[in-house]
Amino acid sequence: MDASEKLLADTLAKHAADAPADDHLLSVVHARLRRRRTGRSIGAVVIAAAVVATAITASHSLTAETRTDPQVSRPGPADAGWRWESYKTVQVQVPSSWTQYISGPAPCTTFANSAVPSVGRLNGWLSKDWYTCSDAVLPLNRRQPYLWFDDVQAPGIKRYDAGWTEETRLVGGTKISVLTKDDTLRRRILDSARPITGTDYYGCALTDLGPQGTGLDAKDQITSADVCEYWHGSLVSGSQLGAGTATAFAQGVNGSPEGPQSPRAKGCGNIDQRTFVVTLHGRAKSYPVWIIADYCIVDHTFSTDDGTTQRRADGNTLGLIQQGVHKPNQPSDIFDPVRPITPPNR
Repeated sequence: MDASEKLLADTLAKHAADAPADDHLLSVVHARLRRRRTGRSIGAVVIAAAVVATAITASHSLTAETRTDPQVSRPGPADAGWRWESYKTVQVQVPSSWTQYISGPAPCTTFANSAVPSVGRLNGWLSKDWYTCSDAVLPLNRRQPYLWFDDVQAPGIKRYDAGWTEETRLVGGTKISVLTKDDTLRRRILDSARPITGTDYYGCALTDLGPQGTGLDAKDQITSADVCEYWHGSLVSGSQLGAGTATAFAQGVNGSPEGPQSPRAKGCGNIDQRTFVVTLHGRAKSYPVWIIADYCIVDHTFSTDDGTTQRRADGNTLGLIQQGVHKPNQPSDIFDPVRPITPPNR
């Protein structure tokens, strides 16, 4: 083996634990081998094949481990000045200053504040035949950067006037679209995206697993909480609560009376069908609380279940977690039909 062949083997072996896709490893090997003399190719191929096999084995081992421990692929904290956003099967980092949340199709959903970059989610509680957006991009005087989850456009790059670009990628089976005038910012957001293969940063599983846990301990000191929101069982978003809000939520649930569900308003369909899992972190252990957000209940209480006890929490308690990304009645939770939907390949 000459020095260059040894370098090839050492380099691939060094990265085998990272277990990238098999086809990527093979493409690297072939690219390196094309620069070798024909007489050296057979030896290099044998070495590369062995390293690729090692990487494949490592990849399969990691996959098996992920199935048994959902925290294996949970990412670390976002970069300074950034935060994680999740939707369905993907998580991505956005600037912390992007605090406006939109529900509906991009880009025509009414912006509550057109001067603020936004994070949008294409809602699933209305028929797509009702979605209303025929403009590919808003006029310059209303245009702002955004990250949009699972909107109608096909993966690819769209270039608009005045230097604006929208790029859509498919990550973990969910589309993410970023519109900016800053190419570096757009690529940084998109390059941070990763599939949710176990739980997201907030500890949220891809699907609502229902009531879990062994009950709340009223004596434990709550230090924080993770909030996972689901619609029809699929992950909508995740977030964190500080000690004060998390403690107030725990006290609200603990102080709630037990009892059967209150009557529902006649004719109310509760098209939201949302559930929340709030994992309260105490000094001793963590306590998941499962909540059904049924907005048709006459007395505006909500069912909670900590794994052992079912209670009725009032609207003030639920309001503690319905902030930011979880805030109800976003601009197009109630649709705004004006024009036909933008074609998917716009």
